[in-house]
Formats: sequence, structure tokens, C-alpha cells
Amino acid sequence: MCIGMYFRRQELTPDIMVGIIGAGISGLTLAFHLQEKNIPYLLLEEKDITGGYIKTEIRENYILDIGPNSILADEEIINFFKTLDIENELIEANPNSKARFIYKAGRYRILPDSPPRLLKSNFFSFKTKISILREFFRKTEKVEDETLAQFITRRFNKEVTDYVLNPFVTGIYAGNPEKLLVKLTFPILNDLENKYGSVLKGMIKSGGSGRRKSFNFKKGMATFPKAIAEKLKNLHVNTKVEKVEYLNGQFKVTALSNEQKLSYDFSQLVIATPAFTASSIVKNISPDVSQALSQVEYPPMALVHTIYSKENVKGELNGFGGLNPKIENKFASGSIWTSSVFSNRVPTDQILLTSFVGGSQYYDQYISEDHQIKENITRDFQKDLKIEGTPLMQKIHRWEKAIPQYDKNLQAAYSEIEKLQIKGLYFCAGWYKGISLSDCIKNAMQLAKNISTLKDIHS
Repeated sequence: MCIGMYFRRQELTPDIMVGIIGAGISGLTLAFHLQEKNIPYLLLEEKDITGGYIKTEIRENYILDIGPNSILADEEIINFFKTLDIENELIEANPNSKARFIYKAGRYRILPDSPPRLLKSNFFSFKTKISILREFFRKTEKVEDETLAQFITRRFNKEVTDYVLNPFVTGIYAGNPEKLLVKLTFPILNDLENKYGSVLKGMIKSGGSGRRKSFNFKKGMATFPKAIAEKLKNLHVNTKVEKVEYLNGQFKVTALSNEQKLSYDFSQLVIATPAFTASSIVKNISPDVSQALSQVEYPPMALVHTIYSKENVKGELNGFGGLNPKIENKFASGSIWTSSVFSNRVPTDQILLTSFVGGSQYYDQYISEDHQIKENITRDFQKDLKIEGTPLMQKIHRWEKAIPQYDKNLQAAYSEIEKLQIKGLYFCAGWYKGISLSDCIKNAMQLAKNISTLKDIHS
């Protein structure tokens, strides 16, 4: 079964002020924090289930996340879990999951996690080690619309780009570092270079980005959005927004629910949907923004869950997983060794591996038939991870539009949004200034504070 939450319709009170379209994690978090601040809202969701891309499938003794597989949480987000009464459902990633493996020269090698280990290891060539040390002394440059690949190659060298940047960017964005922009994806890199003259020097002096830990939940990631949704008082599911107009300082929203036409008036409107959905929502408000949003790329991705008996595993799986640099020409972009990261995903005598096929660099692999994907994944596990025999189970879930690409097209959409002269219209979603779950949550929390401030001013 798929974990989700279904809701009965609640009556709309006449004093609703904030309309929210989309009950993914951004819309849910925003609605919850508006409710906590006693700000009237209405959350509209087209489907009969909430959570957006966060989905968990439970079958037999298996817990399979078919969206995000974990969340990086700091104290603020953990406090949010406590408010939702789900802190006892949390499971922290196992300590060995800190080890990251990169496929290089025919096998998976552990990526050194500190400068001393880097210098002692044979992961990088001697030439690259020298180039990394020289990064401390390289001159700063300002390059307009610089891509991640251009930045890392300029500050370090191509081997670092190929064997560190490429696989990690593929894992996070399912994207191509030759297209993703530094200022949109990792603006901290520009900040460190400009402030300290060196990325490495800046990382040392700034002391890192704070303490965060990786978590999941006992019954999978869908526990999180379900817990939020259960506490909301004004959530309408099965409600498809068909038209949005801006008239006399109000947002007039026309929707369809169970073949019934509905009409709402909001003084504030938050669009918390993927960019391709937001495009159709705003077409009557701003054709230019609508057109720009329609160009935001969402490459497809297939998640492949593979389960083996432990006795078939002859190699070591002590780490988060293995990432595959594009230069190595592997079939998948990588895999998470899920049962090594989180306990109780499968029975103790079995292992679970989650592979990723697709993204902007692996489209040809994505369009393969299901049986071809399974055969290639199984073959690579046999060769690279020394796993014998056939899987006990292998299941594919395809996302036709997976992860928004933080490239020039998205930058163009931001530019059009900034030109809008419409008060009370907001965007809050994974494509808008923060792709990770923690980014989405914190952006939604901040937007709730901003709207609360406006309410206080009006009062």
C-alpha cells in the first residue's frame, strides 16, 4: 500500500485570507505555521493524497521510499518534528553511512572526508592533490552566469569536477554540472571565494554550515507529510484549480471538486506546486511568468528498489552508497545502500539497494524498457558489489518529471517573477530558491512569518 492521508471536506469560513495551492511539503508546512499563528488560510490540493514527491510504499515486510530517502535536519527542523509529535518515529542514519563511495577505475573507492586523509589516499592523482592545495592561493574571479563545472574546474581542476562534483550533483539534482549555475545551486561557493579568496580557506575559517543529521522515519518518509496534514483544519483535497485571476486587489480562484465548481477570494495567494503546474495557474495573471515557468526543466528519473538475500552479498556495503561519475559510463547514476543507512527497511536477513536511472545525463538509460533497466542494474551489482544470484524483488518507479534544474531557464523564471507588480502573490516550492526538503521547510516557515508580519501591520 502507499502511505498517504485522505480528508473529508471542511466548510470554508468567510474570513479566509491566504490561499495556498499545492499540498506538497512546502504547502503543508506553510499551512501548518499559518494555522499556528491563527492566520486564516485554505490549502487546495488536486490529488486525494498529500506530500507531493514524498511517497512511501509498504509491501509485506518492505518499506520503500519512492521519493526522497532522507532529510537533513538541524535543531529547528527537529523541533518541528516534536511539535508534530513524531519525534519518536525518527530513525537516525547509521554512523557508517557517513562514508561515500565513488566509482573510479573499475571499483568503488571511498572519498576522503578530510585534507589529511585526502593527501594520504590514492583517490586523486598527485597532480590533482597539488592543484587542490594551490586553491588556497588562486586569484578570485567574477564570471557571469558561471556553471558549477566551470567554477570547480577553475578553482581546482577537471579531475575534481569529474570525480567529485559530477556524481554529487547528479545525486542531488539529477542534473548536469555543465548547465547548473553556481549562484542558484551553491551560492555559498561564490561567497567563500569573494570573502576569503579561497573556497577551502573559507570553509576552514567559517567552521562549516552547522550541525545537521540525516533522518528517516520508522514507517518511511511519508510519515512526515501525513503528520502535518492530519493537524490541518482547512485542507481540501481532490480540488483542482482551473483558473486564477487578479481583480481589484483580490485573487479569484476557480476550482473543480467532485464535478462541482467552486470559487474563492483571497487577499494573499501562495503557489506551492511544481513549476510546470504553476505555469498554467498564473497564465491569466502573467503570461510572461507562465511562459518562463513552462521552460523550467524537470528531467525524468527511475527509482529502482532491489532486494537480495544477505547470504548472496560477498562484498562490503558499509557506507551511504556508490555514486557513478558520468565519465565512467555506468548505466545508473548511482545507488543508495539503503539497508546500510537505515535499519528495518527490510527483514534482517535481506538487503535493500535503491538505484537511480535517468536525470539530464542519463536520459537514454531512462527510456529503456523495465526489463532492460533491471538486467543492467543486476549486472552492475554482480560485478561491482560482488552480489551473487538473482534479486528476491526488484521494483521500478518512474518519475516523468523529477527534479527542477537550477539553470539559465530557472534564472529567467526568477527574473520574470521579480518584475511582477502584484502584491500578495508568493511562490513556495522546490524550484523556488531551495531544492532540498530542509530548504523547502525553512522557506515555508519564513514565508509564514512574513505573512504574519503583514497581518500585524494591517491590524
